[in-house]
Amino acid sequence: MRFPITSILLAGCTACLSTASADGLGQPVEIDPESGAEIFVLGADDRPSDDIYGEQPYGDATGRRIAIRYYPLPDRPGGINIFDLNDGSSHEILSGKAPFPAFHAWGEWLYYAQTVDGKLMLRRCNYLTLQVENVAELPPDRGGYSYGTVSPDHRYFAVSVRPPDCDASNVHLLDLKTNQWSVLLDKPGYHAKHEQFSRDGRNRVLIQLNQMPGVKVVLLSELEIGGTEKRFPADQPYTLRPTGHEAWIGNTSSIFFSTAADSTTKGNIWMGKVGDEKATLVYEGKRFGHVSVSRDGKYWIGDTSEKGIPVYIGSFATGRCRRVCFSHTEYDGKQWSHAHPYLTADNQWLIFSARISGHPQVRGAKLKEGWLEGI
Repeated sequence: MRFPITSILLAGCTACLSTASADGLGQPVEIDPESGAEIFVLGADDRPSDDIYGEQPYGDATGRRIAIRYYPLPDRPGGINIFDLNDGSSHEILSGKAPFPAFHAWGEWLYYAQTVDGKLMLRRCNYLTLQVENVAELPPDRGGYSYGTVSPDHRYFAVSVRPPDCDASNVHLLDLKTNQWSVLLDKPGYHAKHEQFSRDGRNRVLIQLNQMPGVKVVLLSELEIGGTEKRFPADQPYTLRPTGHEAWIGNTSSIFFSTAADSTTKGNIWMGKVGDEKATLVYEGKRFGHVSVSRDGKYWIGDTSEKGIPVYIGSFATGRCRRVCFSHTEYDGKQWSHAHPYLTADNQWLIFSARISGHPQVRGAKLKEGWLEGI
């Protein structure tokens, strides 16, 4: 059944609830002595929160607003808020169990799945107007849905789907114009995850393929509409095993990813595209974990396990990198303690998550003017 994209109110949710302090963002909690970046706590709450993920950032195309996910407390539900970096206002768009939204980097809309009147729906909320719309129903007979990804032109929804009683999953595609489903990838023995549409106009899907059982191999592939899979130069014989953190580089056909490291490796962050004979090492001397790329494709972002869990930004053009700040996050094995750093669309803010003194919150480092150009 086709659901036309029409505005509706969120069932059981105060979609337009907004709070803002008189002081806007307030005072920075820290100023990094090396970069001069001012660190703010964003959307402070007694509930744990995180910035969801960094590799296809959950922020709008202007750089003004980002999405923050809140986890429930015994007396308060979780949810998702849209936070304004200009005035410090926070707008609740979903109350209850917060889903992992679909990847759709730096767009007009935040896409996510939510059950409405007993049906699982793909929905979207406009970052600036807060308008909420139903997009399509996600039929339960296809299996269990991951978060998925929506193409930059809003035409396609690609999502990893796990059939009942199966450890692996394949990739399904929904044409949002015709409401027709198809199977984009069915690769027995592999669990497909971390789906990300390219932003180069080709609507290719970056997919991570974990060989099951035991994740013996981690492939990174590109999927074409129609079902053709082409492999990136990642994992053996090209690199050590990818960590599962990868992102498209701007509006190009290349990806940026991190891998394992050992005594024989000079570095562990790489770039490459389908057809390359080998991946290109991006930086030597440090081991990075979570990675992302700026919207313009000029800069890469990564955190390390060094003391204080610092976050670095590097330039693809110069090969240099500099520390922006220390995240100070304290790992506890949960997603909210992973930094997952990313840059807003305008390259003015570095957003990251940090669990400090047992309380996970989203933080933002406002970059000093001209600092990026000095890398």
